[in-house]
Amino acid sequence: MYILGLTTLGDAAATIIRDGELIAAVEEERFSRIKHHSGFPFQSIQYCLREAGISLADVEHVALYWKPWVLWHKAMQALKSAAISRDMFKARVDRGIKQVSESYLGMFTYPRRLRKRFGPSHFRFHYLEHHLCHAASAFFVSPFEKAAILTMDGTGEDTTTLFSIGKGLEIKPLKRIKLPHSLGQFYSAVTNFLGFDMFAGDEWKVMGLAAYGEPEYYDFFSKRVLSLNGHHDFQVNIRVLDHHLAKHYQFSEEIVRELGPPRRPGEEITERHQNIAASAQRILEDTVLRLLQWLYEKTREENLCLAGGVAFNSVMNGRIINESPFKRVFIQPAAGDAGCSLGAAYYVYHQLLRRPRSFVMEHAYYGPSFSNEECAEALRNAGIEFEILPDEELLPRVARMIAEGAVVGWFQGRMEFGPRALGNRSFLADPRRADMRELLNKKVKLREWFRPLAPSMLEEISHKIFGKAHYDPFMITVLSVTEEYRSRIPAVVHIDGTARPQTVRRHINPRYWRLINEFGKITGVPVLLNTSFNIQEPIVCRPEDAIRTFQSANFDALVLENNLVLRYKE
Repeated sequence: MYILGLTTLGDAAATIIRDGELIAAVEEERFSRIKHHSGFPFQSIQYCLREAGISLADVEHVALYWKPWVLWHKAMQALKSAAISRDMFKARVDRGIKQVSESYLGMFTYPRRLRKRFGPSHFRFHYLEHHLCHAASAFFVSPFEKAAILTMDGTGEDTTTLFSIGKGLEIKPLKRIKLPHSLGQFYSAVTNFLGFDMFAGDEWKVMGLAAYGEPEYYDFFSKRVLSLNGHHDFQVNIRVLDHHLAKHYQFSEEIVRELGPPRRPGEEITERHQNIAASAQRILEDTVLRLLQWLYEKTREENLCLAGGVAFNSVMNGRIINESPFKRVFIQPAAGDAGCSLGAAYYVYHQLLRRPRSFVMEHAYYGPSFSNEECAEALRNAGIEFEILPDEELLPRVARMIAEGAVVGWFQGRMEFGPRALGNRSFLADPRRADMRELLNKKVKLREWFRPLAPSMLEEISHKIFGKAHYDPFMITVLSVTEEYRSRIPAVVHIDGTARPQTVRRHINPRYWRLINEFGKITGVPVLLNTSFNIQEPIVCRPEDAIRTFQSANFDALVLENNLVLRYKE
């Protein structure tokens, strides 16, 4: 049985499963080259069908992560906002009209569009609740038979936070928090107050900047913006900070009076901005920890699954691992909306069809791959000289180049699902060089100086780096690094002494494991600096994308499978 899962608003994506096994999952942005692509994921669907070796006629169920008719609550919130300000009402109405006319109504045409594009099929089409798809994306691919589940984002149809419990084939909602109270929208509004762009996914920047500041404005945020209502609820005061006005960089007199003027895009980042970021980050973490305490008391489960865009906050996740009452935490690599395509497919298979569970998501490598010859042909077409080397020669040579200071574009195997490059579409460099972070951010990635870079490490040494064994194949948690390793791998240790690791298991990604191991043989440090293979665009997908990036950017070598390209002769 084949089931196709879809997301279409932001971070459009497609996933296909066969008898409960994940066959393929990919974001549309990787093909369109448009970040956070919004729209029907035609190319992703085409890839999924091709990877499965089937046509649409073989698909029995198609599942969408949205119920487009759930509009009443949002409409009422828009009307209520009119009593606060005309600008707030207008921002909501303009956004709502655009969503309904361009997105929600179009969802009713999806079955017809699928058949028109991919041929006749008798599939059954399912419209599913957004947050239940988030919950399913985590629980049904986790190793847990039972778990508490918390999903948090900007909003689904009208829900922003969902508390659930998962048991076997069933996810049971326990409590919903609805608009306008949203942790995701709060953090996005702060993102724009700091002069970044929520539509570009710049919330990452706030989290990175927070490590440089002190939570000077914590009391203001906790009392006037994001406040706890009991120990299982929270409220966002949109009179003080409103997500929809923040989209247009409009802010209330009160917040400007308390925090100072909002930062303009491109303006110098000051200590005040760092402290605002630190304050927003801390109140988010503390709020989520309080919610999780209630969820634990309600369920008494030791396992926790997290999903939704807020679950990408890896600093928060580190505190959850260390401070929450849960013993085990699972977050899949595409925790945001793209992952809802995964959740939609598994929700149908397990919860609706009652089919038994057998799959556990241990890696993120479910995107397209390209043969060695396809990579070589792309290089020939680009007129680029290259060598073809077996792994026995290539891996030690690349490891040595990195140890000598080279930045390498590394392209192998199937592309990662989710926003993290995990050793198949990565820039790799030497984590021992303290200046490597500045070099990569400024000269290669062309991004802000404060953005942290992450380590890929052999799982076997995680206990040495963090003082305890740690397993995170998805680079989605932040932990404190031991004093010894802070000095040994400074390029991947943030200013607060933490790092966001990818732990690599040999049987999951053997070639990447061997490369890290070769680097360890040379340097005594089996860790590589790993950041995504992209420059102001989506992560590269095809060999042609990698070649184009190599031709336009400033890094030293390109590896496409077993094909090695050097910018400068060794």
